[in-house]
Amino acid sequence: MKKNGFLKKGKNRTKEPERKHISYEDVPLAGTKDSDPAPTNLTKKFFKVLFILFVGVIVVLALVNIDKLTPDNISHWIQYELLGKSEGGGYPVSITGTSINSENFSIMNRSPVYCSNTSIVVLNSNAGEYQSNQHSFANPILKSNNDYSMIYNADATGYRIINRNSVVYSGNTELKLFDADIASNGTYVLLTHGSDYLSEFTVNDKNNEKVYSYSFAEYYVNNVSVNSDGTRAALSGVSAKDGGLISVIYILDFSQKTYYQKYEFEDTYIYDICYLDDDKVMAVGDNSIYYVDIKKKNLKEISYNSRVLTTYVMKRDYGVVLSLSTNPDGHECDIVAINSDAKKDSEISTGKRILSLDYYNEKICVLMQNDFSIFNFKGSQLYHKETAHDSRKICFCEANTLYILGTGNIYKIDAQYE
Repeated sequence: MKKNGFLKKGKNRTKEPERKHISYEDVPLAGTKDSDPAPTNLTKKFFKVLFILFVGVIVVLALVNIDKLTPDNISHWIQYELLGKSEGGGYPVSITGTSINSENFSIMNRSPVYCSNTSIVVLNSNAGEYQSNQHSFANPILKSNNDYSMIYNADATGYRIINRNSVVYSGNTELKLFDADIASNGTYVLLTHGSDYLSEFTVNDKNNEKVYSYSFAEYYVNNVSVNSDGTRAALSGVSAKDGGLISVIYILDFSQKTYYQKYEFEDTYIYDICYLDDDKVMAVGDNSIYYVDIKKKNLKEISYNSRVLTTYVMKRDYGVVLSLSTNPDGHECDIVAINSDAKKDSEISTGKRILSLDYYNEKICVLMQNDFSIFNFKGSQLYHKETAHDSRKICFCEANTLYILGTGNIYKIDAQYE
């Protein structure tokens, strides 16, 4: 007889032993025996032998390929073989996000890196992702230097440091950021608005410990570039004097309490500054290049000769390459290359509007409206190719490998030339 869907218990019904909630696949049914149980010690021995064989195979493979056991290759194996990351489907590749400023596309450790309005992405040579991380920065700025890149939120407080494979550190400043930079050894510098001063400068080592600071009372210092070993920095700023504009370049040595060198310029504005590898400094102004030889404490001004600056690129291992136009509309541009001794290596007339430049080993790549070219210092065109209509910035990766940023895509160029 059933009651509420259950069988009614009888008086003479034999009560079965209670069972715990265990899978019946693993436990013998009541009243039966496991006729051939596996000895526990035999199972342990089997897995121990299997583990030893596995380790032996790994050791043999390591010895055979010992010359290939670099940190990059080991990291590559973990990410792409063990964790299953994609090697990529080739270029062109769509960007992650909806927009990228041209300044936020660069090369880090021979890999394209970019910061869109939503994500920080590092790509491999086949458009696979080494990493892709979201951010919430309203105005991100990307700075790259060999093995590291730094992304900071301009006029806000957040910043992030990455290498090719991962995020190294994320932090916040107390005051809003003007600028930031990172050395090739991982030391990084932060330039912020001041609380009691106009600007404040801080140096952190690769362990994110504060090692130096400096405050500026006379100028709004808003550009910074640190040297390769993280011991000095060049900074530029602006102020007003007698109703006019005055700019300044500071050289700071992190072992000294006061500034190391200081240079002032009237009626000019400095857009950008770069600390070169051989203790020289280049600053890009509105009408001239300003060059400082730190060892000789020598300043030199190199005029644009009434031409209009349309774009430029500064390279720590070389100097600066400029695009100067004879017309205010930015067309009919000349390419001017100036090395770290403040000498002009090349001047090339293109007769065209130049959108972007880059430099690599005495070669200059030039992106124009519908094509790009590679020139040597003599002005000879080594390579020419049409580009997508949305091309905005070009970067050398190696002598024959270049990447181009478009509005929604990134393109790769394998340029073969002698």
